[in-house]
Amino acid sequence: MDKSLNKGRVNARVKIEDVARKAAVSAATVSRVLNHPEIVRPELRDKVTRAITELSYTRDSAARALKSGRMRTIGAIVPTLGLAIFADGVEALQNRLSEGGYTLFVANSQYDQRRELQELQSLIERGIDGVVLVGGSHAPELRALVQQAGVPVITTYVSKAQGGIPAIGIDNQRAIRELTQYLLNLGHVRFGAIANVPPSNDRSRARLDGIQKALADAGIHLEPTQIIRADFSLAQGRSALRQLMTDHPDTTAVICTTDTLAIGAMAEARKLGLNVPQRLSITGFDDVELSAQIDPPLTTISVPAAEIGRGAADYLINAIAGIPIPKAVQLPYRLIIRASTAPPRAGSATRRTKPKARNN
Repeated sequence: MDKSLNKGRVNARVKIEDVARKAAVSAATVSRVLNHPEIVRPELRDKVTRAITELSYTRDSAARALKSGRMRTIGAIVPTLGLAIFADGVEALQNRLSEGGYTLFVANSQYDQRRELQELQSLIERGIDGVVLVGGSHAPELRALVQQAGVPVITTYVSKAQGGIPAIGIDNQRAIRELTQYLLNLGHVRFGAIANVPPSNDRSRARLDGIQKALADAGIHLEPTQIIRADFSLAQGRSALRQLMTDHPDTTAVICTTDTLAIGAMAEARKLGLNVPQRLSITGFDDVELSAQIDPPLTTISVPAAEIGRGAADYLINAIAGIPIPKAVQLPYRLIIRASTAPPRAGSATRRTKPKARNN
């Protein structure tokens, strides 16, 4: 036998018909197993799956895309995958998209609007069918690029549509106002805030605004030196707490705009000999898994990251299919009260005004 012919036969791409012959089923059955396995009888599904494995069959996505005019891919651009809140959302997004037969491409912007725009351009050039973004602050050119590409887009972790881009998420300002009110009700009047507020992070800006508004309603004004701006790292949380307590040693409550900053602040408080919560109450925002495991466990706001990811996937799948979709979806958050907060110790604070009751 001609070895070159044999080599060509070995390297020939396995087709769906080859799988069908191997499993002794029709090509239509193989197609159903690949696209809708839930409607195929288990015994047939198992036969086809074994044949696929034995033949090392893979679907020709490029050919399918040319035939349908769609790549069945979704692009997601997140600020960073270094924060659990985004990693959890991306995982849920990918799982739901996979159920619908879509592949997810992920990029990160590092909170840089220009980089976000570049990543979006790259994803669009790959022929994606939809886009998932984070937040409502984007470069002006981004909206024009999305409109020109003609692909559905949704932004996440915020609850208000901006610039014509639909949204799914929580009301960040309302959530942190509720948390701040909780601290006021405990008796705290000497506050500090640690916030990561780069221009592209409208979620943390909304949280900082919420802190200041809740305190203003109680007759408390934060001086500029009582608000420490930081990036999203543990190290920044530590240095911010050290700076805050150096400038304002009478502080009894520190509100952080992320759990990462709060966990860093708690580590620094321990190093400075400041007992949490007896001497200093510290709160976060996100409710990442570590928040419940540290000592003491962290009081925080729980953000439904997995639900946001699944909701974004459903939105895009429906939009691509031409199904009517809402412009904005507001999901519920939860105030999680744990052991990192307590009333200020006797003599450490004197209430100047009685906080107003708020319905959040």
